Amino acid sequence: MREASNAEDVRVCPDCDQINWVSGRTSIRCKRCGHLLGGHPLSAQHTLALIIAALILLIPATEMTFVGYRVSGQGQQITLLDSSLTLSAFHEQWLAIVVLLSVVILPALFLLASGVILIWHNRTHYKMGRWLVRAVKYIRVWMMADVFLIGALISFIKLAGYATIDFGFGVIAFAGFVTLLMMVVDRMKRHPLWPADERAVNYRAIVGESARQHQVVGCPVCYAANPAHQTTCWRCNEPLWTVQFRRTSLTFALLLAAALMLIPAQVLPIMETVALGSTQPQTIVGGVLSLWQSGDIPIAIIVFVASLVIPIAKILILATLAILARQDTSKRPKSALWLYRITDWIGRWSMIDIFVVAVLVALVRNGALMSVYPGHAAIAFASTVILTMLAAMSFDTRQFWVRKSTE
Repeated sequence: MREASNAEDVRVCPDCDQINWVSGRTSIRCKRCGHLLGGHPLSAQHTLALIIAALILLIPATEMTFVGYRVSGQGQQITLLDSSLTLSAFHEQWLAIVVLLSVVILPALFLLASGVILIWHNRTHYKMGRWLVRAVKYIRVWMMADVFLIGALISFIKLAGYATIDFGFGVIAFAGFVTLLMMVVDRMKRHPLWPADERAVNYRAIVGESARQHQVVGCPVCYAANPAHQTTCWRCNEPLWTVQFRRTSLTFALLLAAALMLIPAQVLPIMETVALGSTQPQTIVGGVLSLWQSGDIPIAIIVFVASLVIPIAKILILATLAILARQDTSKRPKSALWLYRITDWIGRWSMIDIFVVAVLVALVRNGALMSVYPGHAAIAFASTVILTMLAAMSFDTRQFWVRKSTE
């Protein structure tokens, strides 16, 4: 094994707990599990240009007409923000906050913080920069502008059979914003964001072995190696007590809560449609059947998978992995980790149904002729998605490697 004496040259993988030597490398991935630990040298100016362009597009995306529809001589137009404001008008403030935060506010904050980080990078006064990098790390998980765009397209398809859909410039600007946002997210994962720190103490560790064996704690944000007794990370000032949230007991509790919330989410109507004075409640499964019967089979499959298959599968898979992690899983830890990563990645896409409801409630407002109202299942389903995401975050994948690393 190779020894490393400089803390700047060491990264602790958050997925498998292996200590990695990264000095002089342009592509920093964990040698054991492949987790991306650092970045390729990228152009900060190029990333800043993408950030500025995305922020500029966000203005017309929120202010200009997003979409409109016409039926029987009557029509309605909405902006992007109406998808949240209309929910609030129907006393669904919690749901409105979730939509506004995940679609507009958090992506905007991510871009602004990323721009400041790149401008301040390697400056003498970097205290605020450290805080912003940590904030960006956590904000990135909860941004769902791309999921909202797919949900909006599904809602347009659902309406196409009943009305004429008119796309505004706002939806075009928002699609461009989402594209640039995803590019910035990918580049920020790869930028070397941490400047050399004079506080870095000399640290001796065996590269290629588990950090736990050497009484070392890996920072969950910057992956720096810290002595087990240290309370904050020497590189980014992240409180190291947050590592304690990665516990199997917490994962099980969150999964149980998600499973309980999934029951009303599937049984109660997620939205109610009023057409010619007649009220038609629609559950998630009812919406899938409606799309299937109308001939939109691919969309019906997408909604079915995102709204029913993914939440149930995620709960079952995470529960199974948590049970196996307590047993002897050292024979196939990479397979278990791969399954976890897939499950964690697809979880956020279950929010598609919530965004479909948000768009339809804002857009279809023609009184007794045709109107859509949010149902009680919407809050329960959004809670299920959030709880499963938190459960995935609390899951400690390092358990897969404990037996292997101590053999």
